[in-house]
Amino acid sequence: MKTLAQKQSAAKLLTEEFWSTNEILNQPVKIEHSVNIIDKNGNYKILVNAPGFKKADFKVRVENGILNIQAYTSDKKEEIKKNYVRKEFLTSSLARSFRLPEGIDVSNIKAHYRNGRLYIKMGKANTVKQMNKKVKVQ
Repeated sequence: MKTLAQKQSAAKLLTEEFWSTNEILNQPVKIEHSVNIIDKNGNYKILVNAPGFKKADFKVRVENGILNIQAYTSDKKEEIKKNYVRKEFLTSSLARSFRLPEGIDVSNIKAHYRNGRLYIKMGKANTVKQMNKKVKVQ
């Protein structure tokens, strides 16, 4: 039979130590979104591994010869139930930038998001023209 002190110790373990925050375990997970760049048939194709986003989460633009890719998402779906001990939400962001080589047709950059991947296609141009552009993700 357990003594009162043993029962109190077990209760303390369950309520304080078990649910306590541990600095190592509570660090946010940093996801490095891998990128593949392919040079094929007069085009550059960029594939960004970015699961968990929607196409509306992305901002793709070219400014001063730099391709900027950004995305942010936050799961704000809240399920109200009694007896939660801990409740955590998902947030994720992505930010990558690439200096474009000379000869990119900035006016004709296309992007689409499908099955957790962002695809960006850039054609090579015969003439170099510096311009800024927002790219709509399809």
